[in-house]
Amino acid sequence: MIEIPFLIAISTTLFAGVYDLKTSDVFEEIPAIMISVGLFYWYIISLIYKEPFYIVNSISVGLFFLFFGLLLFKLGFWGDGDAWILGGIGFLLPFYNHPFYPFLFILLVFIVGGIYSLIYIIVYGLLNKKVRVSFVLEFKKYKNICLGFLILCMLISIFIPIAIFFGFFPIIYLYSKIIEKSMKKRIRTDKLKEGDVLVGREIVGLTKEEIEKLKREKRFVEVQEGVRFTMVFPITLIFIYLFF
Repeated sequence: MIEIPFLIAISTTLFAGVYDLKTSDVFEEIPAIMISVGLFYWYIISLIYKEPFYIVNSISVGLFFLFFGLLLFKLGFWGDGDAWILGGIGFLLPFYNHPFYPFLFILLVFIVGGIYSLIYIIVYGLLNKKVRVSFVLEFKKYKNICLGFLILCMLISIFIPIAIFFGFFPIIYLYSKIIEKSMKKRIRTDKLKEGDVLVGREIVGLTKEEIEKLKREKRFVEVQEGVRFTMVFPITLIFIYLFF
């Protein structure tokens, strides 16, 4: 009974994740499809088994995921599209083979998301020549501080792996600041496209109407790039399928 919504959840979130990687935007019809299909499926299941639990569970978990996702959006954790994708998963897949599945899923989203984000920015930096050059220049300026801090951590710690972990913090900080700068760019307003996010604004992609308005009012704007996070959802679902 649960395989059909799970397969739909995997396929829709995977499509949304690939679309996000290609365009830095979430295909807005995907959450609507997930929510509609989820409500319809669990309503039919409730009718078949004459048990309202299924549709009630779909609505309650879906709303919980959606409100939690929108809260994270307001806090600047991710975009509104990611919040709606999370809500869609709740409506479509309100329970799985675990008694605390809703909380487990959200916890895994944070864990997988943290690892994914780290890998993303490392790969982003390796593929970006400007980031590589900037990092080398910054590291040369602060190499004595970075290496001194690493050595100090190793001297005062009896557990070498933890010492190395904390010792690399200054280097990680330098790298993250360079990544942050490189993910902002000043462009002409006639080069804007749907889904672009302006610096200092909520993580919401620009619409056609907003772009046309900006073209009339400004010549240049600063656009914010970021970790394209939507792929975390299908990865988390696959992780749950394999290990739970």
